[in-house]
Amino acid sequence: MGASQSISFPITVINTIVADAIEQMVGALEAKLRKKASFEQAVLEVVRETYNQHKRIVFNGDGYSAAWHKEAAKRGLLNLRTAVDAIERFTDEKNIQLFSRLGVLSEREIHARQEIMYDIYFKQVNIEGETTEWIVQTQILPGALSYLAELSEIEVKSKAVQRTIQQVVEATDALSDALEKLKVQNAELGGDEVHEKAHHMRDNVLPAMAEVRKAADALERILADKYWPLPSYREMLFVK
Repeated sequence: MGASQSISFPITVINTIVADAIEQMVGALEAKLRKKASFEQAVLEVVRETYNQHKRIVFNGDGYSAAWHKEAAKRGLLNLRTAVDAIERFTDEKNIQLFSRLGVLSEREIHARQEIMYDIYFKQVNIEGETTEWIVQTQILPGALSYLAELSEIEVKSKAVQRTIQQVVEATDALSDALEKLKVQNAELGGDEVHEKAHHMRDNVLPAMAEVRKAADALERILADKYWPLPSYREMLFVK
């Protein structure tokens, strides 16, 4: 979903969370002022109490490191690794209460948005899975087989030729096996409900796609350039 997703709803969520936090802090500040505390003292106390209550979320290290994942678990923080995980939690009671209380979304609207997000995720990954299957079946495998045909026609069967043939055969077979597994998962939608389909995409299609990519990457490294039908990593990253 990532970069292609509109930022409007994520910003709506952030603004809702910020508004709720401000409302809570204002309420705490007003309560202290009613007890005749000075404004400066009340502000300091609210800031101190708020930080002490939520300081476990403060982390000034590398948020992308594996160490942070371990630290987050140690602190008891929620760590949602996939879009489906996050979509599932959208209808948690505390979230429904938050959006309803601030008049942003009703409970019915929240459930409707969840269904839409599941559907978008399912369709996007389904398209990616089908596209991966098509590219491998119609472009990469034919290129590999053509290279093998050329190698088999070489009359002088040197060790280099035999070794290359063996490497290409093994890599091509590995890719073909991975492709067949992906085809099976692409043909399965996971169920009738959209959330079941989304779970199938996450749990089965994406891992199958990853295996296809791994096999294709291995084949790319040993295939002659003229038989690789796509821009290679080397061309995209290093060749100007």
